[in-house]
Amino acid sequence: MSALPEPFTLRDARHADLDGIASLERLSFPVPWKPDYFEVEIGAPWRFNRVALFGGTLTGYVFCAFAGGEVHVNKIAVGPAFRRQGVASALMDEVLAFSTRVNAEEIYLEVRISNQPAKAFYAGLGFAEAGRRGRYYLDGEDALVMVRKLAGPRRLDGPPAMKGDSGR
Repeated sequence: MSALPEPFTLRDARHADLDGIASLERLSFPVPWKPDYFEVEIGAPWRFNRVALFGGTLTGYVFCAFAGGEVHVNKIAVGPAFRRQGVASALMDEVLAFSTRVNAEEIYLEVRISNQPAKAFYAGLGFAEAGRRGRYYLDGEDALVMVRKLAGPRRLDGPPAMKGDSGR
């Protein structure tokens, strides 16, 4: 886990955090998620949602979904005053630890094509480019899909052979 200066804490997101999450979302993204989107994610099955706090003030968050051997980072943000202090790294460490606990094989995320600092950050965490989603964002910008392969259990490459199938 990344070393954060005291009194930083990391914990599961709560409904009481929604105002802080929505405020940070508006500061961080040109087309922010609506607060309702975060509300339905908190406590939902197959979700992993964490917040970072400094002295009781919400400074960052990460929202993920997981299923079928994959974890998908839907949102991550850090307040402008707390960037480059290890908050995003600590949140991603939490995602990596969670991914290990659920035996995930891969972690996926999308990042704006224009967001060079974020792309470099994710590459430094072992993520590689896996594709592109055209006009992914509501403002029309493309997304770069990035993936980090993990050591979780591997599935078969295809369906099992049918009885009488010679594999040819």
